[in-house]
Amino acid sequence: MYYAGVDIGGKNVKMGIVDDFGKIVSSMEYKTERERGYDAILLELIENVKSLCNEAGFDFEELIGIGIGVPGIVNSRAGLVMSCSNLNWMGVDLANDVTNLTGKVCKVCNDANCAALGEQRFGSGRNYKNLVFITLGTGIGSGIIIDGKLFEGLGCAGAEAGHMGIQVDGEKCACGNKGCWESFVSTAALIEQTRAAVVKYPDSLLAQVCKDGISGKSAFTAAREGDAVAKGVIAKYVDYVTYGIIGLTNILHPQAFVLGGGISNEGAALVLPIKKKLNEYIDNNGFYPYVDVVSASLGNKAGFMGAAALVM
Repeated sequence: MYYAGVDIGGKNVKMGIVDDFGKIVSSMEYKTERERGYDAILLELIENVKSLCNEAGFDFEELIGIGIGVPGIVNSRAGLVMSCSNLNWMGVDLANDVTNLTGKVCKVCNDANCAALGEQRFGSGRNYKNLVFITLGTGIGSGIIIDGKLFEGLGCAGAEAGHMGIQVDGEKCACGNKGCWESFVSTAALIEQTRAAVVKYPDSLLAQVCKDGISGKSAFTAAREGDAVAKGVIAKYVDYVTYGIIGLTNILHPQAFVLGGGISNEGAALVLPIKKKLNEYIDNNGFYPYVDVVSASLGNKAGFMGAAALVM
């Protein structure tokens, strides 16, 4: 059986047709062009799903259903997009609109939750029924899987780990509050931490690496070349990431954390020290069970694969 998964972003839409085993039989990516408005985006989405069915060699009528991930506040039980600033959508009855236009079952969910479900079903988290997915990127996305099912909280507004407070009167976050975990571990935060180190140590190798611009990769690049200043930046960043993960572990104690987003591409340089610090902290003389930390494996396919899994 075949399922359509769609990941709608502010800039691009990614979609694919997925079978029961998680094999992608056809996929595509195109510009969202959000300025066109809701109706135009919706109609193009449906036409492109039909096109992918044809490309995969079966008729649209055979498609079981369509799952859609959207950034923002989504009431997945009702299929409503309550608020999505990236698309300028407010109170959109997306699931019912798709069903009315296609006759297909449609499920809608927050995009980070879809990515979490994708990794749990088909990616690095497939050996775990209980996990927390964290994306370390421009913002901090998260999704929680308990006993193989998404946990979304009251009104599907929960599982926003990036906005848990870790410092009273800390740095102001993009959400408007202060001291959010996101303001310490986002790509922007890492860039600022790197910039501060460059200003303090202008003769370091890190400063040389950053002379043409600073990115989330800069400190990792310099650290691989042995720079002590860069290693210090990464160690502090790892502390920030681990501190939040420890808090989540104390509440949920999942089997694993799956780390996605651009920074997670650093692989072992990021994952291994986090795993070590986390399990040293929670050891408690061997009483508490070990928690794994792994890098996500599906990349930008996680969102639409998880969206397809909503229908499954």
